[in-house]
Amino acid sequence: MKRTPFLFYIIFNTIIYCQVCVSDAGQNMGVCGGKKSGSNYRVYLDGTASSVSGGSINYKWTSLDDGISFSSSQSKRAEPYFNYPQSLAQDTEFRIQLRVYDDDEVCEDFDTVLVMIQANMCPIPDVGDDLVISSGCETTVLLDATDSSDPDNANLNYTWISLDGYSGSIENANTSLSTFSFPSIISDQIFQFALTVDDGENFISDTLLVTYLNNTAPHADAGNDFITCEPVFTLSADKSYDVDWNLLSYSWTLLDGSLDIEGASSKDLIVTSPVDLDQNRDYSFQLVVTETIAGQQHCSDRDTVTVTVQQNICPVADAGKDRRIPKFENSSVTLNAGNSYDPEGDELVFSWTAPNGSVTNDSVIIISDLDLESSYTKYTYSLQVTDSEGAVSVDDVDVIYSDFSAPSAPKIFAVADHNRVLVSWDASSEASIDSLTGYADFEGYKLYRSIDGGLTWGGAEDKLYDFDGNFVGWLPIAQFDLSSERDISHCIYTHEDCGSDDLIRNTSIYGLDPLAPRFSLGYNSGIEYSFIDSNVVDGIEYTYTICAYDIGLESFSIEYTQADSGSAYTADTVWAYTNPDKFLGPSVLDYYDIYGNLIRSVLNPDRGYPYLETRKGSSSLDKNFITVVPGYTASNISFPDEDDIEAIFLSDSNNIGTGDRNYFIVDRAKIASDKLLKYEIKADQGPLAIDGIACEDPLVFVYEIEADGVPKYSRDYELSSLTFFQKDSLINLPGATSDAATITVPEYQLTQSLDRWSNMMDGLRFKFENALPLSPSAPPEFVLQYNSELFNSDGALLDSLELVRWYFIDNIEINMSYTNLASYLRRPNFDYQIEFFSEPVGDSISVGAGTMGLPFRVTNLYTNKKVGLTCFDMGTNNNPSGGSADGVGDLTWTRGEEISLTNDTISIAGEQQVKYNFNLSMNYRIPSGKQVFLKWMGSNEYSENDTVFFGQMLWVTSGISKNIQPSSEFIDDDNDGVNDNTWRPVYPWKGGEKYIYSPSKFFENGDNWISDMSVLGKVSTVADTTLDTIKVVPNPYVVRSRYNETINSRKMRFTNLPQECRISIFTITGEIVRVLDHSSQFDGNEWWDLRTENNQEVVPGLYIYHVESKNGKEKIGKFAVIR
Repeated sequence: MKRTPFLFYIIFNTIIYCQVCVSDAGQNMGVCGGKKSGSNYRVYLDGTASSVSGGSINYKWTSLDDGISFSSSQSKRAEPYFNYPQSLAQDTEFRIQLRVYDDDEVCEDFDTVLVMIQANMCPIPDVGDDLVISSGCETTVLLDATDSSDPDNANLNYTWISLDGYSGSIENANTSLSTFSFPSIISDQIFQFALTVDDGENFISDTLLVTYLNNTAPHADAGNDFITCEPVFTLSADKSYDVDWNLLSYSWTLLDGSLDIEGASSKDLIVTSPVDLDQNRDYSFQLVVTETIAGQQHCSDRDTVTVTVQQNICPVADAGKDRRIPKFENSSVTLNAGNSYDPEGDELVFSWTAPNGSVTNDSVIIISDLDLESSYTKYTYSLQVTDSEGAVSVDDVDVIYSDFSAPSAPKIFAVADHNRVLVSWDASSEASIDSLTGYADFEGYKLYRSIDGGLTWGGAEDKLYDFDGNFVGWLPIAQFDLSSERDISHCIYTHEDCGSDDLIRNTSIYGLDPLAPRFSLGYNSGIEYSFIDSNVVDGIEYTYTICAYDIGLESFSIEYTQADSGSAYTADTVWAYTNPDKFLGPSVLDYYDIYGNLIRSVLNPDRGYPYLETRKGSSSLDKNFITVVPGYTASNISFPDEDDIEAIFLSDSNNIGTGDRNYFIVDRAKIASDKLLKYEIKADQGPLAIDGIACEDPLVFVYEIEADGVPKYSRDYELSSLTFFQKDSLINLPGATSDAATITVPEYQLTQSLDRWSNMMDGLRFKFENALPLSPSAPPEFVLQYNSELFNSDGALLDSLELVRWYFIDNIEINMSYTNLASYLRRPNFDYQIEFFSEPVGDSISVGAGTMGLPFRVTNLYTNKKVGLTCFDMGTNNNPSGGSADGVGDLTWTRGEEISLTNDTISIAGEQQVKYNFNLSMNYRIPSGKQVFLKWMGSNEYSENDTVFFGQMLWVTSGISKNIQPSSEFIDDDNDGVNDNTWRPVYPWKGGEKYIYSPSKFFENGDNWISDMSVLGKVSTVADTTLDTIKVVPNPYVVRSRYNETINSRKMRFTNLPQECRISIFTITGEIVRVLDHSSQFDGNEWWDLRTENNQEVVPGLYIYHVESKNGKEKIGKFAVIR
């Protein structure tokens, strides 16, 4: 009776507060042991299936029988443990009760689980951790169960079996230590073993997995034995290798004696020779090379090398650094051998040999320039030092007297067409080194045009005058200079790519030259190698010259720093980054006009020097000078449209890279129209890259092939004569094949770096350019490729109407971005599939303490694995301050809410890793009218299929709803497993669509293209229509034409001619005037000097011309000559 009010209270509150407690203590079970902790064994229970609706859950575990108990903290956990009772005399069943209740104890529930505990505790098998074994050095594995135990200290019996059917290969299978012999394998293989231990009453099994790698041990090569007298010598493991290209580590050990060594754990060992030997001595060094696979060391190999160190250590000659002296200084140079030495302290005898063979026996000599007239003179002096025992060392030094020098001239090319000239040039100037400073100081190109054969290089508006009105130069028609990025990263001493320790300019070069301010250094346009001059007229002769120029010499500046609070300042000389060797220009600068006349001399306090430009060409003998006449090409030949890049570079269907391919014709006469060429990418896989994606250090290899794709020309290499590195290098070249005896490699016509224009090849220059930079300072933005595709639920491409709705009506936008630079350097060169669902059931992710359903699922199409996603539920603007109006914290994916692809399983260095490479953003348009007129109102009652706008989303209800905010939360009020929430989000997609997200990709190893050169200048049969476009210009000819005529030379032009034809010119009465035979592979123009066959000037009048092609096609026309 006393519990009636309490029970009534519980029942009342349960009804009023809608709280229901459900206790679930788990399934009944029998146990004979537990997880060992010290001397105890823990038995775990599971109450996680219990629940409290509408409140927090609390647990209370109690044993209803003596013999087991719970600690205070364990009794309150969902998954508690109790210690196994080890003193039982017989098997005993224990009743354990779980009470579940809410915080206010409004509701409670009880459940009991029965646990049968055996008196004899089961043995505990222990096979250790799973193993990874390399076949390169191990053919057996030890199966070790010695850590197995029995809680009752009973004697154990052991049984090992192979779960793969290899039990016959287990030796001593009934002992704790057994040996398994591996069978032969052709790939990595996992072997499974089961161990069963029993104590006479109970038995328990455990499983061991052994990954057996199909691998070859590394090969150590310490080099050949040698004799040395050098004070310091180096041993190298460069010839060591691993055929599987596993990571190698090195360890050097001196096996006898004591020497100073450096780099014992590196590839190269530096050894200092002893200086106290009284006779030659041998020293033995051991090299151990160990491979590492997926972070674990496996096989090793060792090799020894013997070095005989001579009793007398050789001296060291040091002639000093090369010296560069300005010609304008005309100064002498002192060469001092004082840094030469003998390691044993002997006195040295010095001997200098001059370029003319004369010898000076002194440590110091003074030399002068003997050729004052030339702009460059180089003298090489050889220093020889000899110790007391006759050992010799030699060193050379160059002394260069020079003026500052301009870059070498580039070679120019030109291709004329109708009202257009394509001028191009090679890159040879960029390798120029200033003969005085030794700097690679190239900066850009200037292109000039003349219409008088090079007498002048422009009109009056193109002339440059200094501030005194002196004519000093010409404006170019085009100028190209290094971009800011290339300027800054340009090496000081070479035009090649810089090493990590190389000095760079660290300066952007642009604007007017401060020492020649009428001349521009460019505006960071970037280097180009061609220019299309469209400001030309057919038939007019144009002359072009291309000049390379340098950056000049930026010398020093004075920086003043206040020394203290007073008026004292400290002056520091600050040298430019571009002048690390601190060269000085002359103290006086001389300036000249265009004709070479000195116009003034100016003091030069900062000692810089103006930029220098290649001399303009003056005749066809100069490689940077060319003359052309624009006009039509032969009417029966054709070239691909410049925008149809596939016509000249036909892509292989398996290509990955999406970068640009470009070309231009340099010399039509050199086009090899009978060739079929293959362009193939050779690239390496980077250390951080996903396995199978090789795109580092890409090169394009070009070689000629037969129609069946086999290289037309190749070379064989005998395998027996090659080292490992030679074999590996050759077999991985594009187009290479091998058999048991030889490696066959194509003869490459050209090898070219990506992102740079090639040298001319068969009349062309080309450039393959990666769509993405390989070494950016930050990850670039994602660029979506045109071939990203949308499929419907039937697997068919969306039709045009569906695409219009997707992109233009609903404005569905899908974007991805790299998470950071590390994700970019993994080179994720693949596509993703996004599958859409009409409800948020595509994926389920945890957000805080809740769960969010997503209306899409993401799959990596490279691995074909589903990608795990994360969302921070920060609303449509990804800003937590937006609140519920933006969908923040509503456990609903909101349009625009960023998704992180945090669990993308990929393989790196042979190991499966979960990586976070991308963020995904999807948004779509909801018309503003719908947002206003469909806005959800809490006071409204909504009926089935009503649509509202709430939290930046549209929602539809499947039943009556009032005062319930729209959400996608799963609500099950009646515990029937059916969602009682009537609101469902509305998406613009139907469900079942699949979007292939295809971003820009790097070119990868093996990407290739076929180029059929016959499409360039393809010859067609001359037809009647071919001749229809033939014209005579000018028509009529009045007094003179525009075609570079002189007073004694007239010119008319027949245009649009086929390659071969005969032109017959008649008077109106039919008398023959002149016959012209036209034959040109590309030129469709023929000139007539208005003279008869008898070399007489024609009279004014009307004339008839007849053109007959080689295949008999004809064209008749007329023209007039008027004086």
